Amino acid sequence: MKKEKNILYGPEPLYPIEESTAGKQLYDALLKHSHLPEAMIDAQTKKPFSYRTLFETTCRLAQSLQKCGYKQNDVMSVCSENNLKFFFPVIAALYLGMVTAPLNQNYTPGELHNVLNISKPQLIFCSKTVLPKILELKKKYTFVKRIIILDVDEDMFGCESLSNFILHNADKDPKKFEPVNFNLDEQVAAILCSSGTTGLPKGVMLTHKNFSVRFAHVKDPNPGTETIPGVTVLSFMPFFHGFGFLSNLGYLLMGLRIIILKRFEPELFLKSIQDYEVRNIISVPPIVLFLSKSPLVDKYDLSSLKELGCGAAPLAKEVAEAAAKRLNLKGIRTGYGLTEATLVITHTLPNKFKSGSSGKLVSFMSAKVVDVNTGKSVGPNVVGELCLKGDMLMKGYAGNIKATKEAIDENGWLHTGDLGYYTEEEYFYIVDRLKELIKYKGFQVAPAELEEVLLRHPCIRDAAVVGVSDETVGELPAAFVVKQSGTQITENEVIDYIAGQVSYTKYLRGGVRFIEEIPRSATGKIQRKELQKLILPKQSKL
Repeated sequence: MKKEKNILYGPEPLYPIEESTAGKQLYDALLKHSHLPEAMIDAQTKKPFSYRTLFETTCRLAQSLQKCGYKQNDVMSVCSENNLKFFFPVIAALYLGMVTAPLNQNYTPGELHNVLNISKPQLIFCSKTVLPKILELKKKYTFVKRIIILDVDEDMFGCESLSNFILHNADKDPKKFEPVNFNLDEQVAAILCSSGTTGLPKGVMLTHKNFSVRFAHVKDPNPGTETIPGVTVLSFMPFFHGFGFLSNLGYLLMGLRIIILKRFEPELFLKSIQDYEVRNIISVPPIVLFLSKSPLVDKYDLSSLKELGCGAAPLAKEVAEAAAKRLNLKGIRTGYGLTEATLVITHTLPNKFKSGSSGKLVSFMSAKVVDVNTGKSVGPNVVGELCLKGDMLMKGYAGNIKATKEAIDENGWLHTGDLGYYTEEEYFYIVDRLKELIKYKGFQVAPAELEEVLLRHPCIRDAAVVGVSDETVGELPAAFVVKQSGTQITENEVIDYIAGQVSYTKYLRGGVRFIEEIPRSATGKIQRKELQKLILPKQSKL
């Protein structure tokens, strides 16, 4: 392949892309690991299940779905908090070429209206907790034909339990089942919701080819998490989100022992690391911040933890260094990715930590940084919009050709909307979201930069920066601050602190508001729209 100027290319892969479907690869992996006694353990109930149970149940569930007439391209959803049975229908669907469209169980009916109309699932697997909400939705959406409850043993409210659905429909011998074969490039494996930080969520169509590339990375110790079967990892990211969804499929492919939390609970999180001797965790910036500052951390033995990864949002350099020092790690492995590119695009190489960097490009991908005004690709150390190309790019947005064309240009480049740069050594640094930049008198102010500075202050536990609309100068940077427990700091002290650290255009002219908690999405992204609602415009101080 001819290499072009100002375009970066991922390294030669350690493992090729498998020619078999994602379902067949998981089928083979679960069969291979069926001697392992624990696939997943619920940290709260301490209930486990084995790889043999996972293999046999997914095969029998696939048989049941086939018997009931479900086939390739039929769409099913899973709507549930993290639980042991979440991935049973996901894996069964991958075996058959059905499409999985996970739903956020915390969505309101209005929010679910948007995402359901994108994917139009015929079948919804849900937890007992979410069942009342799903029953109401079934009355409204005629395309939803069937509801199956994941975590009960008996049928409820006219809906079958997962165990009864399998009991009544499956062949008793799971070994009689074989995954279906089909075209990897064309067949959609999942429709995952984009984060929706700049508008309504869109349905990202990822193919079996996309999953296969991700699986090739999982096997490689450079971008991968753990490659030795039986090693213990802790999983608490929401399973409905691309981060939790794809990470856990990768863990299962490798035969890891997964300790699951329904949600992040500080004491249970720390106790699980200690009691299960967790070796590896993939997290988000608020968790790394918690590990760097919380006094609870000192109550537990976390010495088993050998690797901590972080993604989903920028991680402040000082926070990463403080957490690494406290946990006796060489560094925090950071990465950058997005749902539209099958999760991870750049990553820190093991034991090669560059403070503040999101690491290097993965194999099978190309990247460039383009000037936001001219669209031309730029060289090292110049900030611009990050664009991506390669085998991890989505097929497109479900039912939205216009949005797909806006995201992927005629030359096949995905425009991420993220600002960043790369160095001569090809390490990437993400600066901020293009649409979240604050424009003060035409100068660009990156919220993430100011947030990083704020988090260095010993009296500040968490912080977020947004723009306040101003007729005279455009926008004013404003900070929301969560105080560290037992400390005192005033608005003027915060303003003066920032003024002593940054250039004139980045001062907090929009003021400082003290709040109890920074609103964040399930994956740790700051919900700036929620913060904007709390702001009354201030008169500019020129």
